[in-house]
Amino acid sequence: MEQFELTQVKIEGLPKTFILESDSIDQVLLLPGRKLLGVARQQMAYETTLTWLTAMKEEGLLPSDPKDACTVTVLAEGIGHNLPSALGSVVSPHYHRGDNWIGVSRFALPKIEEMDVIDFDARVNYVRMHSSAKYWCMLDTVATGATLARALEAAFANAPKPERILMATPCGSAMGSRRIASVCEKAGVEIIFTFFGAVFGLWHDGTGLPWCHPDTVVSGTPRSRKNRQIAAELFNNLDGFCAVGDCSANFFDVDEAIAILSKEEKEFDWRLPIEAPVLSLVE
Repeated sequence: MEQFELTQVKIEGLPKTFILESDSIDQVLLLPGRKLLGVARQQMAYETTLTWLTAMKEEGLLPSDPKDACTVTVLAEGIGHNLPSALGSVVSPHYHRGDNWIGVSRFALPKIEEMDVIDFDARVNYVRMHSSAKYWCMLDTVATGATLARALEAAFANAPKPERILMATPCGSAMGSRRIASVCEKAGVEIIFTFFGAVFGLWHDGTGLPWCHPDTVVSGTPRSRKNRQIAAELFNNLDGFCAVGDCSANFFDVDEAIAILSKEEKEFDWRLPIEAPVLSLVE
């Protein structure tokens, strides 16, 4: 298991919150970052998820009985990270509860002049909550928070509410996480957030999560300060260049991910000065 740093941070409007840093997270979010695609990205994302759940276990935030924990996969990023396998590997290689699945599609709302960013809502298309437990482990990128807010509302309506949700966001904003925290507070469910790399600012398009956004918060560790410097150099200090792009495309549709990156480079008149990585992880 790789070394990691878990730093508790105070973010206005959020309950207990951590920033998690490690070599695998740096690879997914920084170098090679947007050019780490397909199978190589899936394998590295799995490593980040193992690291997160190990950190939660060491913090005493996972239950001692593996049957008291389950995963709730919100399609499709949780699949890219192989969340169910990661939980089984960390809590018990022999027995743990099965996974639960929620399919959600988000859509943009008409722009409201008073809002700084375009807002989104979401539609729940599929719910399978057959293996619910006291502790839910969830993982998803968080922009406006619309997808997970609707997912949690559907989950709470279709299964016994958990005592605690451990929520990992491989790239997430404080703004969207507050929306999710509000749903949990109303339901009387504890939620603990772990942001990978940083708590990202949200670009005005309601989707971009940039390293160089003025609202992005880092942990203050030596690694975080170095990463912020690298991000400024890599992204030319542009406050709209997203750290992840389209997550599903990154995992499952490499051509689409490259097209999205090319479009963003054109929009910001910038090109990432790195070559696509060799997929050596599959060897």
